[in-house]
Amino acid sequence: QFRQQTPDASTELNQALDPENLRNIEVGAKWDVVPALSVTAALYRIDRGNVAVPDPINPTVSTLVDAQRNKGLELGVDGRVTRSWSVVGGYAWQDGAITRSISATAAAGASLPQLPSHSMSLWNKYEFTSRVAVALGVVHQGQVFTSTDNRVTLPRWTRADAAVFYALTSNLRVQVNVE
Repeated sequence: QFRQQTPDASTELNQALDPENLRNIEVGAKWDVVPALSVTAALYRIDRGNVAVPDPINPTVSTLVDAQRNKGLELGVDGRVTRSWSVVGGYAWQDGAITRSISATAAAGASLPQLPSHSMSLWNKYEFTSRVAVALGVVHQGQVFTSTDNRVTLPRWTRADAAVFYALTSNLRVQVNVE
C-alpha cells in the first residue's frame, strides 16, 4: 500500500508514481442493418493496476490500488432510420470491483466508485425540411458509490433534452437546446 498526498497532480511525488497499467480483453461486433444504420455490441473485461484512489476518510490522500476489475457490455445504435429521422444511442452495463482487500475502506468485492451499473442515452433528430429540424433525447445513469467504502451513494437520475435547429444559410445554422 502506498499513500500519497495528491492535492496537485503535478507535484514531484505524483510524477514519481508508476503509470497505470491496463489489461483488456474485448470482443465486439458491428452490424450494418442498412448502409446508413449500424448496431454495435461489445463485451469486455479490464484489469487496472497502479490506480490512485482517494481515501474516503481523507480525500487529499490517495492509495495506489493494483486490484480493480471492470467487466461489462456495451450496445450502440447510430445512423438514419429514414431519410428524415436519425438516431444515436447506447446502453452500458458495468460491474466494477476491488478484487483483493487493500484497506478497511477498500475491501475485496467493494464496487468501484463513480461507476454506474447501468447507463444509457438515446438521441433522435427529425428533419422536417433541409432548414428545420427538432431533436429529443434522454440520458440515464444508475446510482453510484462515492468511494471504495461503498457507504454513500449518489442516486440514479434521468434527464430529457430537446433541441430545435434552423439553417439561416447553407453555412450558418442556429439551434436552441433545453436540458
